[in-house]
Amino acid sequence: MLNTKIFIIRVDASESIGLGHLARCILIANFIKNKNYDVVFFTTQSLSQSIIELEGFKCHRIGGLAPDFMELYNSFSVIADINSDAIFNNKLEYSNYLKNLGRNAELLITLEDLINYPYCSDVVIIPYCGADKLKLKNGCKTKYLIGSTYFPLRDEFKDDSFIVSKSATKILVTMGGSDPEKITLKVLNSINKLDKLFDITVILGRASNILDKDINNIMNNYMGLHRVLRDVKNITKQMLECDIAITNSGLTKYELSALGIPSVIISNNKQQALYSDIFSSYGSSIHLGSVDSVNSKYIRDTCINLMKNYKVRSNMSRVGKVLVAGDGLTKIWDAINKLSK
Repeated sequence: MLNTKIFIIRVDASESIGLGHLARCILIANFIKNKNYDVVFFTTQSLSQSIIELEGFKCHRIGGLAPDFMELYNSFSVIADINSDAIFNNKLEYSNYLKNLGRNAELLITLEDLINYPYCSDVVIIPYCGADKLKLKNGCKTKYLIGSTYFPLRDEFKDDSFIVSKSATKILVTMGGSDPEKITLKVLNSINKLDKLFDITVILGRASNILDKDINNIMNNYMGLHRVLRDVKNITKQMLECDIAITNSGLTKYELSALGIPSVIISNNKQQALYSDIFSSYGSSIHLGSVDSVNSKYIRDTCINLMKNYKVRSNMSRVGKVLVAGDGLTKIWDAINKLSK
């Protein structure tokens, strides 16, 4: 049983970093809070601070150095969900930061990307497809929680009601909380030239800097139905109403998969494309590549072929619904609760 009195969560969110890590941490924080532990956040970003405080949690805004938590708390564990590629210059810098972050903590728990030899914190969580194939450090006392069975999933994404339509007419375009590469605009530039007119719903996240006029300039001559929604509170409803979704390489692809929504993925960059290749190899999505290498014709052809092919969409939906377990949070908590220093 943990002696921890408080869990400290270190996470950032911004237009360039994205909101997925923060959304996941808020989900974890609420789960821990319901177990009668206190939770406090530390972040370097004003956007993440405002979102955290709106969710009812205390949040400290800090600088770039790892804070000394002993100045504030006597007994604590640390959860770090930091997008290391977006924040740190190299792996050594990231490792040193985590070492300082976890000093004096009962447990240091880190959520990591699909990388070989992750930092040896007390608990390493890599809740992604393909994580079981990663190389891990020998002689490390780390508890590894690996694979999509540990993916933290909000209750709304455990809905099993999606039915694949034989006549597909609706396309959802969503890139999660932000879209720094403006993949949304590239997608719309492609699908607005489809020979067949589909109903298109675009969802822009809270951190997206895409303007309505940007979309209007692209879709002005589109003869089909289209609408733009911002910072949607119940995104599951919009997902369940579409036939396919087009998304980026963020965590949204796991949520779409859990609902059984066939998806097309365009990755934010070449590194993320490697992760998306692995995810799509399981069969719930089609990965086109990184945004800088995907052309409009490829996007159009993939969408039209998928919309036409009921059998392929049915198989993708079936695979997706069993790819992501719905009890990831419980499994994470059970593993952590068995550990103490």
